[in-house]
Formats: sequence, C-alpha cells, structure tokens
Amino acid sequence: MTTDPVAMSDLDLAALMCSKLCHDVISPVGAVTNGFEVLEDEKDESMREMALDIIRNNAAKASARLQFLRLAFGAMGGAGDRFPVEEARKLTENLYAGEKATIDWKAPPDSLPKDQVKLLVNLVVLAVSMIPRGGTVTVDVIREGAGGAIISDSEEVSFRISATGSHAVLSDTTRGIFEGVVPEEGLDARSVQAYYAYRLASSLDMPVSFEVDADTIRIAADKS
Repeated sequence: MTTDPVAMSDLDLAALMCSKLCHDVISPVGAVTNGFEVLEDEKDESMREMALDIIRNNAAKASARLQFLRLAFGAMGGAGDRFPVEEARKLTENLYAGEKATIDWKAPPDSLPKDQVKLLVNLVVLAVSMIPRGGTVTVDVIREGAGGAIISDSEEVSFRISATGSHAVLSDTTRGIFEGVVPEEGLDARSVQAYYAYRLASSLDMPVSFEVDADTIRIAADKS
C-alpha cells in the first residue's frame, strides 16, 4: 500500500471515471444492440417479441444508469446549489430496480447541497457493492438537533448507510482508500468510485467511517 491517494492527478481521475462510466453502461447498450440484430434476422413472432422485451428492458436499464451516473458523477443541472433528496431517492431506486439489493430509503425528502447529495449516492453504490449476494441497503440523513426539515447549508448533517446481506464484505482496498492509502499498483475502474467518494467527503469535511458486524456493514459520514 502507498499513502496520499490525493496525489492522483485530476486527469488520471477523469480518465478512470470515463472508463467506469463506459463499463457501467456497456452491458445494457450491448443487449439492446443484440436485440435489434435478432429482429433483423428472426421471422418467428415469439422470438421477435422476446427480442423486443430485451430491447425495452435494457433500454430502460441504460436510461436509469445514465440518469443516476449524471447525478453521482456529473454537474447536476438546474438553478441553485441544492438538489432534492427525494429526486436522488428515485434515481437510486430506479438504478437498482430488479437487482439483488433492495434500497430502504429513510432519508427525509428535503434538499441538500449538491455535493452532499453526490456523496450520499456514491456511498449507497459502495454499500450495494458490499453485498454481492443481495440484501438490503438502508439510507438515512440525520440533522443535528431537533427534528425537522434540512433548510440550511450550515446545519450539521450526517449520513448513515447500512448494507445487510449474506457474506457482506468490506474490501481492504475500499477501507484503505478512506484511511488515506491505496494499493501499490494504483486504482482501476473498479476502485476509482471509492476514491471519488473519498475526494467528495474530503472536500465536504465529512470523513467516512466503517463498522463491520457479521453480515452488516455500517457506513457513517459526519461533519468533522
């Protein structure tokens, strides 16, 4: 392992993020292409209908992934510096619709600064990756003090995310990145998302911690 992951240049980070984005959308896009090839060659109506189902389902998956990735990694559009948490919930649940992991979103439907929302959804992605056999990811946003809407950037906001599932695992690479170290061989398209979340957390002064308890992994991000 080597220290100081922040030493990665922004150009290298951008290149790895582009690789990850392509990796995330290539599967459904490829399936859509295959479906159209079947339509061109197949005369049997049942096979054509099956191909249309493949096209519809994977086009929906590609759209859901692209919309989520724009939220998680892109410059979110719209006026102002805040983003609705409810919209983040919808995009996240659409991303994992029909997948092994279930999202239990308990965060209140308020708005947060855009970079905080990006950190939140990136931590959700990390949590899902920790339960490869499926399970439940619970998402919550906590405001210090009495209950109520999150209305000010200056308020102390914390994130609490838990991933529960058979054989839940927190990789040494992910833990190391958030502790300020990366593998000697560097990052790749699989691990760069954790690094990006680390960079977001650092910029927001919201260090991320992990707690492993049997088949549950808890993730916390608190304003320091």
